[in-house]
Amino acid sequence: MIGVATSLVAVCLCYCGVALFKAASARMEPLRGDRLPHLLGQLLTSRLWAAGLLLLVAGVELQLVGFARLPAALVVPLSGTAGVLLLGFTAGCFGERLGGRDWLGIALFALGALLVAASLADGSRGPGRPPPPSVLLAVAVPSLVLPALWSVLGHLRPDGRHRRTSAGVSYGVACGVLVGAAEIGVKGLAITFYAGAGAADVLAGPHFYIAVVGMALALVQGMIALQRARMAVCMTVATIVALIYLVVAGTFLFGGDWPSDPLWGVLRVAGVGVAVAAVFAFPREAPPEHPSHRARV
Repeated sequence: MIGVATSLVAVCLCYCGVALFKAASARMEPLRGDRLPHLLGQLLTSRLWAAGLLLLVAGVELQLVGFARLPAALVVPLSGTAGVLLLGFTAGCFGERLGGRDWLGIALFALGALLVAASLADGSRGPGRPPPPSVLLAVAVPSLVLPALWSVLGHLRPDGRHRRTSAGVSYGVACGVLVGAAEIGVKGLAITFYAGAGAADVLAGPHFYIAVVGMALALVQGMIALQRARMAVCMTVATIVALIYLVVAGTFLFGGDWPSDPLWGVLRVAGVGVAVAAVFAFPREAPPEHPSHRARV
């Protein structure tokens, strides 16, 4: 019960931090992945962004408690529940309107989360064990490098063209992969720490560095996404992709939470498949810009 409560609060804190990031991005000059010094200067001089970062860090610290007690798959329905808060922010604070395909994507994600939650009915609750460092790095390093390269190379095209054509799905996918890789690091860090390992042992392993690098890259990619696309789309897609990554890669790396009954295993696979379909349901082109889409905070 403690793990469920702390994980739910952690996700809510992270979404609150993202809402502050969105408000801060509206006050910044255009952010580009190929102009990293300028981008970092904009972030580090924004008090609103710093406040969001504090909430995000608090959420990650609570995730350490949750990940040490829960299987990766249980995070999916918890994040889906907290996603209501994200939709509340997008409508109430930023005036974003969702279209039919947006709601279809959200509905598919909710269905996928329910299927994954149902697959937990066989009583499997173990958090698993950390994988060998070589296996972890083989999965995590490409997940960190490829989205970072996309962020740099993808901004070599003109800003105007990118803003007209992007609805935020590609940004959300890149950000979601980075967040998923970071959460894999956090999960491994949590299991190692709560198993009794000391600080020296934790720092000697790869989990800490994967978590830090993944979160740093996700912050940069997320800020670009929030400035260039609707929060409702890019952050929902990022959440879906991160959770798919956590369920698939987390089960492969840590084990311990795959259903023992084939029926529940089919539900788990179906839930992941429906979540993947949710990503493709979102429109690829942004609707015409409307003044009400600007932040009101």
